[in-house]
Amino acid sequence: GLGTNVLPGEEMRNAPSETKNDIIWNADGFAAVLPSDKREIVLVLRNHFGLVTGMTGDGVNDAAALSAAQVGIAVAGATDAAKNAADLILTEEGLSPIYGAVLESRRIFARIKAYVVYRVAASIVLVLTLSIVIFVTSCAVDSLMIIILALLNDVSMIPVAYDNAKATTKPQLPVAKTLVLQSLFYGLVQAGLSLMFIFSMANNRDERFAIDLNGPNNEGCTGEARGFIWFHLVMVTELMIFSVRAPRFVLLSPPPSMYLAGSVLLTLILGGLLAGFLQMWTVPGGDIGWIILFNVASFLVVDLMKLQFRKMIGEEPGDVILSDDLLTPTTRTETQKTVEKGERYRTHRESIVGDADRNHVVEVKSKSGLPAFFSLGGETMMDNGYVNVRKGVAGLAASSVVPSGTRRTKQVSSPY
Repeated sequence: GLGTNVLPGEEMRNAPSETKNDIIWNADGFAAVLPSDKREIVLVLRNHFGLVTGMTGDGVNDAAALSAAQVGIAVAGATDAAKNAADLILTEEGLSPIYGAVLESRRIFARIKAYVVYRVAASIVLVLTLSIVIFVTSCAVDSLMIIILALLNDVSMIPVAYDNAKATTKPQLPVAKTLVLQSLFYGLVQAGLSLMFIFSMANNRDERFAIDLNGPNNEGCTGEARGFIWFHLVMVTELMIFSVRAPRFVLLSPPPSMYLAGSVLLTLILGGLLAGFLQMWTVPGGDIGWIILFNVASFLVVDLMKLQFRKMIGEEPGDVILSDDLLTPTTRTETQKTVEKGERYRTHRESIVGDADRNHVVEVKSKSGLPAFFSLGGETMMDNGYVNVRKGVAGLAASSVVPSGTRRTKQVSSPY
């Protein structure tokens, strides 16, 4: 609940600039504030401390703060000015709908985050595995089948938008560094395991299951080997989504939606049928069985490694919220409130988004040779991205010259 350190707005207004931010951070609330005070509090929490800040209001005096917050919420019965400044408008009395909005937004973010990590990781697995196999053995999978593999992979991931994601108790942050690190982890580990499996099967002493990556007289691998590699990559990339989406160990996490599970299963069945019955491949059933066995085992191993890697980079999702129902408030002592306040502050500090992830700078540099390259012929030329009519080459070159050290920049603020 709310702590007891509630300060008058006048104390914040009269505080020196070097201590004002700390006063705002340590306070549990402010009373008798002006519209400018509300906006200042929101901006300090957002820009100075890097918190994703929300604001509720119903009147004209709240409009400035609602507009400044990342999530401005106009309550039921709010004025038109408050509604126009807000990002979210409540249609029911009370603040309980905010809880449902937070849960749903965290579920949406979990789905987007899982797909982004998965998409990059799957691309790394495909590129590294296929490239290294080609460079080492000259065994190239048919280009048409690689296109079909990518198409199957994309289509089967459409149900991710309807996945059974759970909201976490702690906010998940859109930090690009951790997203890239997780993608690299999955991509490099799965590519390494795939290469180990493929080359170990190529050197299998049991000729019933061995694959020939070199072919007769080193003229190229057999169709069976190409089909083996293709189906293995299908299975690796399809199963990976279940590990990426799971906040904890996959067997202890909420199950995926039936749409996602069914889509992956149908893709695997189709991939197995193509590998086993396509005339140019005809992969034996024993090899398909080895692929399934290895991928299930490696999937569980990688999922266990995932837990330690996320802990190492500080990306532990924490516990999940299993129910959408609000908790019934209980009576707490002042000591319990103080402890809970400390927990809230610790969570706030962990939820700070750094400047690099909140602000992005796009730099545009002009080069005199580039506009001339996009000549449309005659007197129509491209100049700095715009079509200029009746301008000769000499005029174009003169207008394209940029003084040394001059550059144009545009700063784009992230919604976080």
